[in-house]
Formats: sequence, structure tokens, C-alpha cells
Amino acid sequence: MKLNLNKVLSVMSCAVLLAGCAQQQQQGKYKAAPASTAAAPMKTGSTSAYFPSGKAEGSGLLLEKSAPAEVLAGQPYQYSYKVSNLTDATLENVVVSDRVSSDFAATDSEPKAASMAGGNATWNLGSLGPKESKTITVNGSSPDEGVVTTCGSATYNPIACQDIHVVKANIALTKTEPADESICDAIPVTIDVKNTGSSALSGVQIADSLPAGMTSDGKSALTFDIGNLAPGESKEVKYNAAASATGKLVNTAKVTSAQGVTAEASATTTVHQPVLAITCKAQDQQFMGRKFDVCYTVNNTGDAAAAGSTLAVTVPAGLTVAGTTGNGQVKDSTIVYDLGSIEAGASQNVCATFVSANAGSFAFAGTTKGACAAAASTSCETKVIGIPAILLEKADNPDPVAVGDTTTYTVKVTNQGSANDSNVHVIVTVDDELIPTSSSAGTINGQVVDLGVVPTLAPKDAVSYSIVAKGVKAGGAVTKFTLKSDMLASPITAEESTTVY
Repeated sequence: MKLNLNKVLSVMSCAVLLAGCAQQQQQGKYKAAPASTAAAPMKTGSTSAYFPSGKAEGSGLLLEKSAPAEVLAGQPYQYSYKVSNLTDATLENVVVSDRVSSDFAATDSEPKAASMAGGNATWNLGSLGPKESKTITVNGSSPDEGVVTTCGSATYNPIACQDIHVVKANIALTKTEPADESICDAIPVTIDVKNTGSSALSGVQIADSLPAGMTSDGKSALTFDIGNLAPGESKEVKYNAAASATGKLVNTAKVTSAQGVTAEASATTTVHQPVLAITCKAQDQQFMGRKFDVCYTVNNTGDAAAAGSTLAVTVPAGLTVAGTTGNGQVKDSTIVYDLGSIEAGASQNVCATFVSANAGSFAFAGTTKGACAAAASTSCETKVIGIPAILLEKADNPDPVAVGDTTTYTVKVTNQGSANDSNVHVIVTVDDELIPTSSSAGTINGQVVDLGVVPTLAPKDAVSYSIVAKGVKAGGAVTKFTLKSDMLASPITAEESTTVY
């Protein structure tokens, strides 16, 4: 128990040199003992005193004095004080005083006295811890025979002490993410919170607000209850985030505690994505039975490699695949190309060769995709045409023909090619020696017979006409036949000579 009173008490204790305090001094001289032929052993004496009560009970300080009982005049000697704290508490302002008679000439002390003059010396020992002791040693000599009397006293201040531990609350937060990540891969996030102070923390909570374009389990705001953290203790939180946008995504988390300390930490992940684009190039037109190529270019316009890229091309019905470049494989009317990994900014080119036995327009649809790249499609077209071959045949019967009689002109148009011809049109112009009187088709306008238009003439098909003409004057008549169609770059003309007599 610590004392609650400050008492400054002094009890004097006497230590007797030579014969002791009660021994009578005779005119300041001590009667010398008979001389001895042998040196006598040094005799010592000691005394003690309790402060402030003078007895052990109720006292906090014990002052023990030790001095030689007998010394030789003129020879140096020393005496000492041992000061002991009897309590379990610290004693403050401990002061020891020493008063010595004039027969003692002090030279020094250990520790050094605060003052030493006129036979009085004072030592300010400061604090004495529980049960602590300190010793004071005084050195000096006595020039004359006699008795030297030295008396010591002590004072102190008892104090009531209690330790108040002052601690500091502090917290630290760190956050780590990969610097670069693909948009198709999970982003691992690690948050570490640590109590860096000397105070225990409670109610520790982490709030993590994910940036636009980043979520975790569909959520953009996350909360983690950490609970309590002892000084120096740390805890780790891990989760995976998913990105839906590319570019730099800055993720900032904040930790709070019931003690009011907070900390923030940020981490940045740059999200990359491959982007595939595709174009198609084909011949505008090709003849039936001839081979033609259709080529595709796949570009990666993103900022990450497009791993596992493929291209699928649908083979139009009626076409035959005559070959492919690269490693194109035909599977169930589809050409599949394994393009592998296409680096950012790079491209791949592949082609397929087709042939058709039929005419028509054919569309070539191609779709490319990668393991982390969205599908992209394109289409191009080739028109396959046949080779038109129109044959115009004409004849007159009879030839020659008498004036007043008739002759018959026959006309036959045959499509000898491999493609349809359209808008087949024959016009016949009869010479003046004859006059057309009838026609199996079309119209007669003077000397001109218009046989009409045939909308479509299929390969190997033919149309035939007959025209009757009457001879009107003698001479050599020349009848002209003109054939036009969509497949003919210029009209076909023919003449038939008939003699009229």
C-alpha cells in the first residue's frame, strides 16, 4: 500500500568513533591507550535508525551507519550510510544529512554531497524504488586524539503512484491485384488489414467499392466484418472479381474501427480484351464448271491475344469444295479453320476453292470467334453463270419463186450454251421483190415481221417460226434476220437470198 501522507521527519542517530557517544570527552581530548608493540586489529561499530517513526513498524526508511571504532590520528579513514526503502512503493526526494564534530576533516564522499561545509553534509538521493538501497561513503581523517562524533538523519516524501498506460490506436490496409488481366479471367483481390498501433481494435470493418465495370458475385459494393484485432495482429480477405469493361480499373477499399482510426488502400488492374473482325473477298462472277476462290481475313483489333481462334465457313448448297488453304477441314457442309492464337494487331488469311455445275448466286457466310473473343461474321457473294451460245437458222422454200407465187421462210433459234438466255427477239426484214403475207408469231408491219420476245430460252431449248411471202416483181431479193438477247453483247444478223422471176 502506498502512503498518502508526505512527512518530512528527522531522527538523529549517533555513531560513536573510538569510545562512543556516551563516553565523556575531556577538554576535547581522548586519553590515549597504552602503547602496544603489536598493531591492534581495526574495530568497527554500527548503528541504525528508522524513519519517520524511529522503529521498524510504521517506518518507510532504514538508515544504517557503519564506522570504525578506532583510527589513528592523521591517517585517512571512512564511514558509510546505507539507506534502504522498506516499502513496496517508490519513495521520492530522499535526503540524507550528516553532522560531524570539528575533529573530523572530510576530503570527499561517494556519491558527492550536495553540500559539505561546517561539519554538515547533505546528499539528495532522489528516488528509491521498492526495497531499493543506496550507500554513501565519506572519506576523511582526524588530526588529533579525541572523539569524533558523526550523526546522520534522513527525510523523504512518500507518494501514491499508479501507472496509466497510454496506447495509440492505428491501423494499416494494403490491397493487391494483378497489374494486367484478361476480361475473360477472374481478377484475384487480396486485402490485408493490420493493427499497427499499441491499442486493441474492435469493430474492424472493410468496405470495398468496386469501380464501374467490375463486380464480385454480381455485387459492386462489398463489406467484410473483421471483428477485433490485437496489437500487431493482421487478417487477410480474398475474393475474385469479374470485369465487364476494359482499361484501367482502380479499386479502393477503406477500413474503419470502433476506435475511430481508418485507412484506405487502392489497387489498379488494366483489363485487356481480344476483338476479332473479319472480312470476305470473292469473285463477282464465274462461269459454271470453273473454279473460284473465296478468301477471309481475320484481324485482332483488341489489346490481348485471341487464343483458340477459329473460323467456320458454310458451304452453300450446290457447290463443291475443291480445296482449302491452311488447315481447313470440311465437316457437315462447313469448312472449319483452326487459327490458333492471334496476337493483338495481327491477322490471319485463309481461302477456300469452290466449283459449281449449276448457275446461281452463292453467298459465303463466315464466322470467327476465340476463347475470349466475341464472334464476328461476314458474308460475300459470287454469281455463277453459264455460257450462252445462240444459234440462228433460216431457210426459204421454194427458191426461185414466180411473181404471184409464195415462198416460206423458216426461222429457228437454239440455245446451245449452258446458261439460260432471256428476252430472245427476232426481227425479219423482207426485200421489196417480196411482200410478207403471214407469220406464225408476232406482227407484220409493211416489210418488217416482228416475231416477238421469248422471255427465257433454257440451254438446249429452241423456238421456230415460219413466214409466208409473195413474189411481186422479178429480181434478187435479200431478206435480213436480226437476233437480240440479254446474253448477246451485240445482235446477230443473217441474210437469205431469194430469186423472184
